Amino acid sequence: MKNPILAIGLLFMVIFLFQAGEKYNWWPSRTQKLMPSSCKATQVKLDRRIPAHWKSLCEGKSFNNLAVIINYPVEKNAQKLEDLALNKLIYRELANDMILIAKNSPADNLERVDIVRIQFNHPQKQVNAITEGRFIVKLQTMTDRSLIAKHFQTTVQVQEVPASK
Repeated sequence: MKNPILAIGLLFMVIFLFQAGEKYNWWPSRTQKLMPSSCKATQVKLDRRIPAHWKSLCEGKSFNNLAVIINYPVEKNAQKLEDLALNKLIYRELANDMILIAKNSPADNLERVDIVRIQFNHPQKQVNAITEGRFIVKLQTMTDRSLIAKHFQTTVQVQEVPASK
């Protein structure tokens, strides 16, 4: 070897890159970016149109599960709601948000998404909703409230979690 310092420098650079890649999650995130999925296509269009307090990401081994995290904005001096009023507010907002997701996502891609998970965070309660992409697509065309309510009852599974203090 003519320049041993160059070889040692390259070796150190490779070691640094692999250690930094594990620490900062460079390689798995790069793998996710390069793997084509319907969720990624849905997420790209959805991220352009969702409010700032929302976050969307693709989950699962094939990255074909869409997760949307919604942090409900509440004023600091707002009074606490009764259980019945809080449930009405949360479920109405959750239904409206699911319709917003359906209308702002490409139908052909959203239809192929396996699972759509929505986490609705309110300071008093957290609600987790799960459904399939093929059921959310149908919300794009529904306009009758009773049909929408019936659709939610049959296709959406909900779990309520009290807020941690």
